[in-house]
Amino acid sequence: MRHVGGGATTERLAWASKGTMTRALALFLATTVLVTTFVVHADPPPAAAALRQRLDRVRAAHPPGIPDGTLTTIDFLLWLSQDIEARFADKAPLYRRRAARYLDAVEAGRDPLPEERDRIVNRGYRSAASLIPQGYAVYLPANYDPSRAYPLYVALHGGSSNGNLFLGVVMGNNMDWLTYDQHLWDEYTPRHHPDWIVVAPTGFGQMLWRWMAEQDVLDVIADVQRHYNVDPNQIVLAGLSNGGLGTYAIGTRHAYRFSSIMAMAGAPSWLMYAPCACQGLDRANVMRYSGMHLTENTFNTDWRTYHGLTDTGPMRPQFIHQFEDHVRELHLPARITWYDAGHDILNMCLQRGNIYNVLTPIHRNPRPTEVRLVTGDYRAARQHWLTVTRITSYPELARLKGTVSGTTVTIETSNTTAFEVDLRDLPVEGDTLRIMVDGDEAQNGSRASLGHVAALVRENGHWQLGYPASHEGQLDKRPGSAGPINDAYYDRMVHVYGTQNAADEAGLRAAAERGARGWVLWAWNLRQEVVRDTEVTDEMMQSAHVVLYGTPGSNAVLERMKDRLPIHLESDAVVVGSTRYVAPDVGVRFIYPNPLAPNRYVIVQGAPTVDGVAKGNGLPEFLPDWFVYDRSTFRGTHGQARHAGNGAAARASGFFDEHWLVRTTTADASDFLPLEHGPGGDDSRGGHDNGNLPVPPAPAVPPPPARYLTAEDTQEGRAARMISSRMQQFHNYRAHIHGAVWTNDPAAVWSIRPASECLADLDRNHVPYTRVERFASPLVPTPVRIGGEVGGVNFFMAAANRPFVVSCELAARLPRMAEALHAVGVVRVGVVSAYRDNPFTSFHTMGLALDIGTFGTADGRTLRVLGQFHGTPNQQTCDAADPSDANARDLLHIACALARSHVWSSVLTPNYNVGHHDHFHVDTRPDDPRFFLR
Repeated sequence: MRHVGGGATTERLAWASKGTMTRALALFLATTVLVTTFVVHADPPPAAAALRQRLDRVRAAHPPGIPDGTLTTIDFLLWLSQDIEARFADKAPLYRRRAARYLDAVEAGRDPLPEERDRIVNRGYRSAASLIPQGYAVYLPANYDPSRAYPLYVALHGGSSNGNLFLGVVMGNNMDWLTYDQHLWDEYTPRHHPDWIVVAPTGFGQMLWRWMAEQDVLDVIADVQRHYNVDPNQIVLAGLSNGGLGTYAIGTRHAYRFSSIMAMAGAPSWLMYAPCACQGLDRANVMRYSGMHLTENTFNTDWRTYHGLTDTGPMRPQFIHQFEDHVRELHLPARITWYDAGHDILNMCLQRGNIYNVLTPIHRNPRPTEVRLVTGDYRAARQHWLTVTRITSYPELARLKGTVSGTTVTIETSNTTAFEVDLRDLPVEGDTLRIMVDGDEAQNGSRASLGHVAALVRENGHWQLGYPASHEGQLDKRPGSAGPINDAYYDRMVHVYGTQNAADEAGLRAAAERGARGWVLWAWNLRQEVVRDTEVTDEMMQSAHVVLYGTPGSNAVLERMKDRLPIHLESDAVVVGSTRYVAPDVGVRFIYPNPLAPNRYVIVQGAPTVDGVAKGNGLPEFLPDWFVYDRSTFRGTHGQARHAGNGAAARASGFFDEHWLVRTTTADASDFLPLEHGPGGDDSRGGHDNGNLPVPPAPAVPPPPARYLTAEDTQEGRAARMISSRMQQFHNYRAHIHGAVWTNDPAAVWSIRPASECLADLDRNHVPYTRVERFASPLVPTPVRIGGEVGGVNFFMAAANRPFVVSCELAARLPRMAEALHAVGVVRVGVVSAYRDNPFTSFHTMGLALDIGTFGTADGRTLRVLGQFHGTPNQQTCDAADPSDANARDLLHIACALARSHVWSSVLTPNYNVGHHDHFHVDTRPDDPRFFLR
């Protein structure tokens, strides 16, 4: 089936599924089924030490005609053979033999790597981010001719994989996912033979293609271009699962580099996948890595999305539906292909090797007449002939839209103070050039007088040729010196531990050594330098970002610069500007331009105690410029936090202003809390900016009931007692929400009833249900499956593969809900989520909550909360004036009708937090007289 609308194309294709993966690990695998090729050698492999000595002699001789990349590849193969010796003892000799064979060729004056045609081999290169050589797998066509330019296909692997294994799978070797990690270093024979160069980076392991892993992809492409003849207008980026997530991010951030982008079984946004229920600059910090928010960058790129309709993994089909709606709203020419399959769709997407024939006719346009650029950082600030050089409010998204007509370039800007136009790529002929920016004529005259680049800056509200002004003694956030903390990860980092306090030295060294293995979860082959504070030189600081680990007075380098830093350590506190933070194990990590080397960063990980310093190695991954933590930050978290939103609260966090000064107001790090439909709970706080509205006083949390209506030896009786116990453990995040409305209604209090009584209520009110026996969760009192119409309203699951299972007590409230909805013209309700087994703090786990994404009206309209609900941050939800848009007005009326009915204890709209941007959440709470609306 193909549906065309709004510039987007959707295809749904039926394929025979290979079966459902039953383990959670399978959700991350880039998979198919295993046929590996094992090479048996009778001769023992040469010793690694002897090979290393030969390589050193060759390097010293600088043999002519041998690229340094070939020697680096031999170095990588020797390192690899030693690294995998313990776990893959039978594979390590294969790589030593390969290194020896390459050395033989080099000593004979021949570069062996271009001769490796129609094979899968591993190359190495040096990354600035790690002391360890990095590897990637590469395939050359059987008839590779260095005089001819070839298209390049870049494949990003999924979980529990690496470049070597994934290239083997991409080239047609099927893989049994149950034994996936046992075959990371097998030798593979290609089963497909495209007339393409195909490469697969490893991306430092499983860090999900961010930061140094993103740079790894760009470095691998550059390394391939150095050593092989690549057509720059035919580079395809493709990835599956975790690699699909990386493809959305890297593909949109650097769209102009690619002719085609193929995102397979991935998640379009880190706000979806992480998730991060954050607001303001914290939200912007995550959005700049989220493909969905950068999609406009693909305006000139062939974009292809592939997903399985029954994918049960963290890459949910629901995400792709939202992405599809977003693409349609932008009128972008994206193709979305749906398969009647789960997560395992690689062979379907690759069409058993035919995909190269599909992609061959597609070329990148290097000089398009229209360019769209959206960026939140200077690492990805270019699309074609436009480059943002100064973001007004960093890291919020800046936008440029440039069009060419004749000799006139017209540019529209948003959140941009300065940018550049590369005249070499500009599709304007002749010497005359006119540049209009936001209505200002910035240039009208000779193009030659501008050189290769036209730099433009906004001053006094108008655009003109020139650069941002700099003032002596004033720092500015600019390319290469803008933060946040993650911005340092792309480059060389040296970890420096303090030695000035003998009692602290060992602990600080251990903290530095742990940090030097990478703060990003699941990093492979990442090792950075660790040195004493007495070993740091000026040259080192000029060429690397330094990370200083210290307690007050213990790090000599920190002592040299401490008076020029905005955050200080005291014997019992962390001081940010003029604010002191005191708590057990308080600590801080922050980034700042190095006062001793202004073109590099200093990162300080400090605390009053060594234990506090060490705890800083376990912070959330998406961090702002500074982050103050204490013991409570890590309560309930696991080691190195995987997501921006993992429930880890902090004392405070924030971003420095455009001059690297402490802002007068800071972001509360509790913004880093989970989306309600992610790993967090219904009461999770989003830190929503609700203007100047106060936080109303919350009614007291009711005590456990004095008695229950159900016997303790029944299923519903046990569930009632478990629910009561669990509710007492919940933190009341609703008590922190600006602009909320609380109501106490003792007359509406209800208790969980015996099953027979509740089911009789359903029968009496004609609620179509089927009782679910032996349900997986004992927490749901009397679970039932709903199907059909209730009181003239059709309740249905938006995702057909999700069962509509709720508690009988929730089902008993559907007739009253239908009555309230009928009064505002609703006849259909699209439920996004009913019962689910996580998270702990969610009433969904009790079958007592619904998430509703769409409402169908009697006049045939479909109202979508996503994109149609108008937030009212400066008014209480139902005190706001009616929106002028009919759909928004009706959605507001629906929310208010649900709240007035007192059917639901909570009615949460997008006004509550970002986690509810696409649905209304309603829940009903036993033995609780409180009603909440926001």
